[in-house]
Amino acid sequence: MTGGGKRPLARRLTLALAAALIAAAALGGGLAADRRASPRLTSAVRSQRPTPVLASVAARASSPTCGPESASTIASVDRTVANGIYAAEIHSPEVNADIGHITGSQALLSALASNNTAAVYEAVHTIVYTPRWHIVRLRVVKAGRVVADVGGPYIIAPVSGRLRSSGRTLATYVMSVQDDLGYVKLVSRFIGVPIDLYRNGSFLMGTLQPAPSKLSAGATVRVRGTSYLPQLLSARAFPSGTLRVALFVQEPSRAVSAESCPAVRLSAWGSIAMHIAARLQPLQSHYQDLVDVLHGTTGGPVYVRAGSSRIAGGAAPARLPRHGIVRFGGRSWAVFSWEPAPPARIYFLTPLS
Repeated sequence: MTGGGKRPLARRLTLALAAALIAAAALGGGLAADRRASPRLTSAVRSQRPTPVLASVAARASSPTCGPESASTIASVDRTVANGIYAAEIHSPEVNADIGHITGSQALLSALASNNTAAVYEAVHTIVYTPRWHIVRLRVVKAGRVVADVGGPYIIAPVSGRLRSSGRTLATYVMSVQDDLGYVKLVSRFIGVPIDLYRNGSFLMGTLQPAPSKLSAGATVRVRGTSYLPQLLSARAFPSGTLRVALFVQEPSRAVSAESCPAVRLSAWGSIAMHIAARLQPLQSHYQDLVDVLHGTTGGPVYVRAGSSRIAGGAAPARLPRHGIVRFGGRSWAVFSWEPAPPARIYFLTPLS
């Protein structure tokens, strides 16, 4: 379990995510952090994204159909979001704060300076198990020897650095704020596609069962009668080594493929937005959370309006259409919008490519 079971596995990407997404989307009963295929993991985490709502963009009428490029167009959006989730586990204000807790721990630095191994372990244990922090594992190495290693067993996205005092390096550390299962759950909840993790070519854990044994970029796989286009990403294991992350993007329907690629891309972004919104219930109480989570994950501005009245979101373009292209912040965006609870309408500005 994450950090020895002290907190929910799906840590926040933003402060709002901790308060809203974890509470609203927490899976009942907990899940075993086991790298073997888990029936509970397979059935509980596998949640499909909403049926895409195809939305017009300015060039749709004159654009050719996306056809065979539809799957790769959708996959590029999913890949962007999955990479964004992973990047937030390494570089974010929360991660920087946790690094500060480690490097600024006087108990840890004093124990290292006095070569008190028992005190080093106690300090590391305290850091990992402080409930208001988000460190799931911390390893301290001095003179090439591991002097303390506390936390969960299956960890992803490690961050390393030096422990210094009075201008000299006392030791080095490797820490992480996320485990394998937590990352799988975040991707499943944000994107709504199956995901499997592999190491050295062997399946570790995930949500697509049975897991394909061989994967290659651009080659479709068929599992239980459904065709998927795998998207292969790299991630770091703890304390070193590489994990292969496989996102399985389902082959789109003929209706989707008949749209232009810009329309397919916009629908893919919108599908993710709707998938996250469906996890935040009641949504009316979480509009600002949705704005923060979507912006933090995708970088796109998000607004909630009821007519001309602002409900959530910051400064917006002077003209905010329900669909089409807008110029804002020095770049162009495609607009995806929907009305989950009239009269409130959510506007999501998505990248054009």
